[in-house]
Amino acid sequence: MNVISYSGGADSTAALLYCTLNDIHLKEIIYVEDWFPYPGNIMTEYFEYIENEFDFRITILPCDRALWLKKNKGIHPRLPYPYCCRIKSQIFAEYLKKKYGTSGITIIMGIRKKESAKRNKYLERGKWFWNKRFSVDYDYYYPIFKFIDSKHYCNINGVKINPLYDEYGLKRLGCFKCYKIGDFRWKPKDEQQTFLNKYLEVDP
Repeated sequence: MNVISYSGGADSTAALLYCTLNDIHLKEIIYVEDWFPYPGNIMTEYFEYIENEFDFRITILPCDRALWLKKNKGIHPRLPYPYCCRIKSQIFAEYLKKKYGTSGITIIMGIRKKESAKRNKYLERGKWFWNKRFSVDYDYYYPIFKFIDSKHYCNINGVKINPLYDEYGLKRLGCFKCYKIGDFRWKPKDEQQTFLNKYLEVDP
């Protein structure tokens, strides 16, 4: 059984498109809400576009920030505490375990070896690297692993790219103002805190 981990970015959209064009059946398209969501309705509207384009509903799993802040002693994800990616993977895994069980699932992701030196060392197929952490036995598959340009692949097949790229001048799509990206990481600490305070206003 195949499920796709979807972010709304060009690579995961290209992976979704590849599966559709190559008759790879998907049980679910799953998006885990970002810790720092983008403001406005662009992401919501793009998801509606993708659902209409592919005739497939996207499952959106919420990120309970209050819960995760409590579990991490009130510390927001930031350097040197980059726990937000692990949280999204845990939400994803717990959902799959509860709904489908701990094995027999292939997780499809839009990962390309050209993205980084680290990803160049990945394999196209294998066992999910977080199996042990989450007590599951899932496989993974990167169908666009050898692709050079996901945006071009989508464009030539008539699928629009998320407008967030142009709206914010992004090279990659992740959380809004991801702490790993220079325009946030290298701000003065008081400016970082001003940004984070927007997301600290949650019930404990």
